[in-house]
This record gives sequence, structure tokens and C-alpha cells, in this order.
Amino acid sequence: MSTGTAPFALPAGIDVRARPLGPDDAPAVVAVARADEAETLPEPMTELVDVQRSWRAPDADLDRRSLGLLDGDELVAYVVVGRHGRLDAVVPARLRGNGVGTALHRWAQATAAALGEREVAQTVPVGSAAEAFLLAAGARPEYDAWVLELTAGRRVEPQPLPRGYALGEGRPDEMTAVHRVIEDAFGEWPGRQPTTYARWAADFLDGEEAAPWRCRVVRGPGDRVVGVAMIIGSDDGMLWVDELAVDAAHRGRGLARALLAESFAAGRRRGFDRSGLSTDSRTGALGLYEHVGMEVVSTFRRLALPL
Repeated sequence: MSTGTAPFALPAGIDVRARPLGPDDAPAVVAVARADEAETLPEPMTELVDVQRSWRAPDADLDRRSLGLLDGDELVAYVVVGRHGRLDAVVPARLRGNGVGTALHRWAQATAAALGEREVAQTVPVGSAAEAFLLAAGARPEYDAWVLELTAGRRVEPQPLPRGYALGEGRPDEMTAVHRVIEDAFGEWPGRQPTTYARWAADFLDGEEAAPWRCRVVRGPGDRVVGVAMIIGSDDGMLWVDELAVDAAHRGRGLARALLAESFAAGRRRGFDRSGLSTDSRTGALGLYEHVGMEVVSTFRRLALPL
């Protein structure tokens, strides 16, 4: 059958139907993802807001970039081909070992190639069925990533800022500067692809969860934004630091630690007793987070397959 950007063929004897995903499928995707995560992780992590944020990006294009498998009206498996060939895909245990995962992965590869991507890649829990599948398919490990948590009851003491610096809530007129600090800092990572302001704004500034308190900034001399933390509260009571960045010329002065302490405190003021974030081996920041008392709770690995 022709579905989205590329043809799709199910293995013989598999009685499910395929179609592109749509916005109304977001809750079902979350349910499938969380059931899969429960197999490997200490607790499921995917939230509805995560899917909604990803799908409202200007280039999401679910009609061309996604495929869901349905058993009757129930979504049972899916794949989404994101920008730069990043995959979000889940095949539950009951559909593994019969070619369903291979069929979805081949469709994803063909779709990514048709869209001009050079590879497909997915970040999956270490030790998961997805990791084993991707390695068997010939994917290569690129880097590891960790989810860290500051458990309930633990605190990060406020970090005094040097003279001439101030920490506060980001203003609407500062958002382009906030994006610049993030892009400049994250652009130092090997292999990291840039994010346009429009895509970043769709992720962080749009949607029902958008609120001024979610952006914490450090302003330096001349009232210039030199440090940023973008945060969000999840439905399960966790405050997540989504992005943390400091301008290269202002590092080594405690700004990142001050932003962390303020972000966690802002979450506690709104009832989020637990705090978490993710980082990976490209950033060199794991030691900072462990030093302030955060603990690694899950380890992931990005696996990529050239097209």
C-alpha cells in the first residue's frame, strides 16, 4: 500500500491496518509509548505535552512523516520520522519477532530518504528491545544520554552571582536573545543540527503549557541575556529542565548552577517536588549535575543508520 511518503507492506498474516497519524492520535501514542517504556525504565517518561510539542513544529507534517498500525480502532504501533531523520517508533512485545518492526523501519528509511535525509536515528533505553533491534539492523552507537533526577526533599543551594549579573524571568522581548544563547551553546556539540527560531518557538512559546515562568534567564553587563534555562512541569509532578545554556564568554562563574537552583525552586513553588533533566556525552555536563546532588536514573543510547 502507499502510505505517506513511501510504500508500506506488512508481513503476511499480520491483521492490522496502517494509516498516517493525526493530532487526535496523540493520547494513543502516549499510551503505547508509556507501555513500552515500562518494560525497561524505572517509570514511564512520555507525557502528552511532549508529543503535542513535537507535532506542532512547522515541519512536523504527520501526513508524510508518520505511520500508525491499528488493530480495529486501537493504535498498537507507530513510527514518526522527525527532522534530520530522528525516529520516534514503538513496536509492542506482542508484535515483535514477526517482521512488523522491520517493515516499519524500512518504511521510515524510505521516507527519510525521500525527504532528503542522510540517516535515520533513534535514542532508546540501554538494554531495551529497541536497542537490540537497531543494533541487529546495523545501526551504530553515536553517544549516550542520561536522565537525572533531584529527588523530593533534596535541594540545590542558591548560587550567588558575580557582580553585574542578575537572574530573573525571561521577558517576551528577550526570546530571540534566549534562542541565540541556546543555539550558540548547543551548536558546539559534535553533530548537532541547528534549530530555527520558528521551530524553537513552536516548541517552547506556543501551546497551553507556555508561560513566562518557564523561562529563567541570567542577564549580564548591559542587561544582555547570557544564560538560559527553559523548564516545564509534567503531569506526574516532575519539574523538567528542558534546556540549559550559558554564553561561552560567561562560563566558569557559577551561572549554570544558579539557573539550576532557581529552576528547581521555581518548580517547588508550583508544587513540583521532584526535578529532572537529561544530558548526553557530547555536553560534558554530567559532572555538574551529579555535583549538585542529581542522580542518574536512566541511560539511553542514540543509534544511527546511514541511508
